[in-house]
Amino acid sequence: MIGPDDITLTNIASVSQVVNGKSRQLTAGSSVASSIEAIQLYCKDFRIVTFSFRLCRKKDNQSRAIVNTILHHAFPAHANLLFGFEMRRRITAFTGIPLYRMTKDWDYELRRLHCSSHWRISLGNENFAVLENLPEVFVVPASLSDNQLRKAAPFFINKRIPIWSWSSVDGVSLLRMSTLQIDTPEAHSQLASMLYAITLTHPHLKEPHLLEVHKGCPSVSDIQNSYSKLREMCMPESEKQFWQQDERLLGMLEATQWLGHVRTCLATAVDVCKLISMKKTTTVIQEPGDSDLNCIVSCLVQLILDSSTRHLSGFQALIQREWVTLGHPFFSRLGHLRSREELQAPVFLLFLDCVWQLAQQFPSAFEFTETYLTTLWDSTHTGLFETFLFDSEYERQKIVSSSNVKLMSVWDWSQQFSNEDISLFKNPLYLLREELELAKPGLKTIPDDAGKAAILSLSSVWRKSSGILYLDVSAASIKFWKQCYLRWIPLANIVGGGSPSSYLQHCILAEEVINLRQQIESMKADSVPRRTRIRTNLFFSYTSTKPGMPAATANNFRTSAFPFSSNGSAGGSGYFDRKAASCVPLHTYVKHSSLVSMEVLEDDLSESF
Repeated sequence: MIGPDDITLTNIASVSQVVNGKSRQLTAGSSVASSIEAIQLYCKDFRIVTFSFRLCRKKDNQSRAIVNTILHHAFPAHANLLFGFEMRRRITAFTGIPLYRMTKDWDYELRRLHCSSHWRISLGNENFAVLENLPEVFVVPASLSDNQLRKAAPFFINKRIPIWSWSSVDGVSLLRMSTLQIDTPEAHSQLASMLYAITLTHPHLKEPHLLEVHKGCPSVSDIQNSYSKLREMCMPESEKQFWQQDERLLGMLEATQWLGHVRTCLATAVDVCKLISMKKTTTVIQEPGDSDLNCIVSCLVQLILDSSTRHLSGFQALIQREWVTLGHPFFSRLGHLRSREELQAPVFLLFLDCVWQLAQQFPSAFEFTETYLTTLWDSTHTGLFETFLFDSEYERQKIVSSSNVKLMSVWDWSQQFSNEDISLFKNPLYLLREELELAKPGLKTIPDDAGKAAILSLSSVWRKSSGILYLDVSAASIKFWKQCYLRWIPLANIVGGGSPSSYLQHCILAEEVINLRQQIESMKADSVPRRTRIRTNLFFSYTSTKPGMPAATANNFRTSAFPFSSNGSAGGSGYFDRKAASCVPLHTYVKHSSLVSMEVLEDDLSESF
């Protein structure tokens, strides 16, 4: 759908004119009056792409026409001017995950968590008659009537009353709500009635804990300011600037405060998890508007406590429910419209970074890879998917129906990528853990202590993720997400190294172990071993080109930016480029990593000495 040389208009953050080697930013929606030598596009996915117009005919003013067109269409004032509304493509309804726009979706979630007796699905907002910032159907305490909800809603900012998000097996729940609109006795009375209804849902009638997440987490403006500094650090305009920044990189990274914000959100989520899992206390997270920080904390809590959200489908359903259906303002936060630029802040990116931190500490607990998370962030900038195009369900229905268009769901990845590309989303360590079930019952998933890292690092790969993830939120445990932020800088990438090399070996190891297990089972059953190998459908699979040699290592390998191109050429958002700089991933001993062909390795080692 998006080619290797395509840049979506909604991915453009700013446009600069290049004059005598210096760039000058052009105003969005403006126009230029003369021919232009070159322009630079600063993209939201941390790319800088330069286009030269030296070959254009000056008398036709082609460069001016092109630049004015970009300035006009890349920063539209209204939603129906986005390319997604102009692309008349046949759309097939996607049914892969629940969209939580119908009663049956919420009913399934309640039954899945065995909490239907204390909670009910409210239909009081049908046709958005009362609450435009909430979906038509949502879950509330069973003792609250729709009339009570209507009466209480005006006292909360954006009318965001307490909404159910999740319940544990113990009947302890997580809810989210906005802060009070006004500080009056009547407002506090309405809040007290809401909290009392929540108390009745607890198996021991324990009062809920109200946690104001906005007092400990970064504000929306803090996130945007930090992001602006992060972009400046990760988008050097020249090789000279890159090396100048390299000398003070750690200081610049600390000055962005981005990792500090990541850590704060994770720590807040851990605090909520302790309240729910250890103190058995229903927790209500609260922030003004209930549409930014609550989305982050609610999802992180569920990822830590509920293993089903770590499956790919469960994770996508989680985002659909907590971010899309419950009304995170994607339109405003992603800066798709010129009229809402002052509301811009990458709150969703901050969440994805937090998820990436979880995956680093628990490498076998998540079914998806970091490439999936990076691609998900890239997909927010295509301007084609209804998932990331609106501020609320009400706005989505209103704009889509008035424009008479059908938009795609981002969760149908086959619209963007081939099956081979989609296989990059699969975590081989998760596949291996699921296949072998090596974890002992009752073993807790605890991150490695610094003193035991050497002993436990290998065993941590096999820990079972059905329970709680005991997260380390110390400053030393928070890492920098290089693939997402540095993939477009060739000088910052490692040729033949980095996480792609580990991923390749994990894929080969997973398939090798699964096949060895199959051979052992055949021997136990006294049956003839399979002559053909089991294929795991991982991106790098073990297909022999000669005895004992994986085809994946026989082929050229990539840089640490893989599967994204870091050669500076234009590429579509999320486009996987297999023509990046190539080399062998590790040294000779890795080229023949088959566990059944050690003699090949021995021959190579003897030749080396």
